[in-house]
Amino acid sequence: MKLWIDTDSVAEVEELAAWGVLAGARTSRARLHAAGAADPDAAIVALADLLDATVTVLLDGDDVATLVEQGLALDALHEHAVAALPFGAAGLAAASALEAEELAVELTHVFSAGQALLAAEAGAALVSTALTPLEEAAIDAGETLQAVIESLHTGETTAQVLAGGIRSPQQVVLAARLGAENAAVPAAVLRRMLEHPLTAAEIARSRTR
Repeated sequence: MKLWIDTDSVAEVEELAAWGVLAGARTSRARLHAAGAADPDAAIVALADLLDATVTVLLDGDDVATLVEQGLALDALHEHAVAALPFGAAGLAAASALEAEELAVELTHVFSAGQALLAAEAGAALVSTALTPLEEAAIDAGETLQAVIESLHTGETTAQVLAGGIRSPQQVVLAARLGAENAAVPAAVLRRMLEHPLTAAEIARSRTR
C-alpha cells in the first residue's frame, strides 16, 4: 500500500519527505489558507515539486461547470495536481468530463460500495473512503472499506481505493490488510507509526553491548 500525506503544510511535507515513504499528498486550498498560506496555489505547486508525485486538491465548486473549470485550472497549475471532486451527481458528471479530457480525478466522500461503483464508472482514478467519519457514525469502517475495495477489485475498472479520514496507526494497518492501494495519513499519525517501546528499548540495549 502506498502512503500519502494528508496535509495543510509544506513545511511538514519537507520534513517527512526525507523519510522516503511518501507517494503523494492530499490537501485543499481552504486548508492551506487556514494554515497560513498566503498563496494556496503556490503551496500546491511547492508540494507537487517537493514530492514529484500526485497532489490531490479538493475542489469547492457545487455545480458541474464550476468543478470542470476548477479541474482544468488545477491541471494547468501543475502536471501532478489532481482534482478531488465531492461525490454526488455534479461530482460524477464533472469527473466524466475531466476524464474525457484525459485527466485523472479523485472522487471523495464515498461511503458505500454502490457509490464506489458509480465513481469508478464515471472515470475516477481514485475513490476515497474516510474511516473516522464512519466510526463516528457507529458504522463498521473496516466492513465498509472492504466492501468498497471488493466492489472495485472484482470488476474491470482501474480505479484505486484511497483510504482517508485516518486518525490512528491502527486505521492505516487496517487499510493495508484489507487491500487498499493507497492511504492518506496525517503527519502526526505517520510520526506515531515510528514508535514502539521495544524499538527504543532494543536500540538502547544494543548500544551497551
